[in-house]
Amino acid sequence: MPRREPTIHNPALTVTCPHCRCVPGAPCLDNRGSRLKEGRVHRRRTAEYNRRTTTKVTR
Repeated sequence: MPRREPTIHNPALTVTCPHCRCVPGAPCLDNRGSRLKEGRVHRRRTAEYNRRTTTKVTR
């Protein structure tokens, strides 16, 4: 099975995380510097993604 980019599965990965400062495309990190499991992201990152997508739609 071909490997897919993580942003296909979780579009919130296309923005920088305001919580842990991970760059777009990189998974979020916990307090110890380990990646969150199963492609999870912080809630603030998902909120930022949702804010950006609604801003683009309303303009």
